[in-house]
Amino acid sequence: MLRKQRKNELKELIFSTSLQLFKEKGYERVTVDEITQACGIAKGTFYNYFPRKDTILLHLGSYQMEVVHQAISHTSNLPGNKERLLTIFRELFGYLEENRDLVKVVYFELFHSPMLMEQEGKQVKDFQAALIPIMKEGIAKKELKGHMNPESLSSLVISIYFQTVMNWLSFPDQVQNPVSMFLDQFEMVWEGIGVNKKGE
Repeated sequence: MLRKQRKNELKELIFSTSLQLFKEKGYERVTVDEITQACGIAKGTFYNYFPRKDTILLHLGSYQMEVVHQAISHTSNLPGNKERLLTIFRELFGYLEENRDLVKVVYFELFHSPMLMEQEGKQVKDFQAALIPIMKEGIAKKELKGHMNPESLSSLVISIYFQTVMNWLSFPDQVQNPVSMFLDQFEMVWEGIGVNKKGE
């Protein structure tokens, strides 16, 4: 147990040190040698945890999923399905804004790495799977239209999220507040998938 804990701590040290260097110098300018020197570890140790430098970016993506799962957990007592979804996405955007430069690197590195693209696809599926129970609950509570597919609803909301993120990263001058952009689009979609007060 202690050995596993030490391994996890070392992995987190490598990860956090790498992120700090990426922030200071830029992802492209940081080498594995610099990371290992800053951590005080051998190069082989680094590769035991991260086969390549870009796999550190995948670890950043896994942190996003932790934010999602934590948000899902602590919003379980909120009364409305819509309020719960919005809270989850607000927290996720808060995390992205704190790590904007690194998130930008992740997204644009995806287009150059089939491995990163594949792993990102798995994380998107995990994200979708995490939201499906919320959609099912919304249907059961008659907050969402009963004939709609929970998987499709989850995919739809996530698509809005990723579109907003890509616009925010690609056109920062035009999209200075990604949360507002997401909320505007979410409200338009909710008009179509939500049940009105008369239950129609």
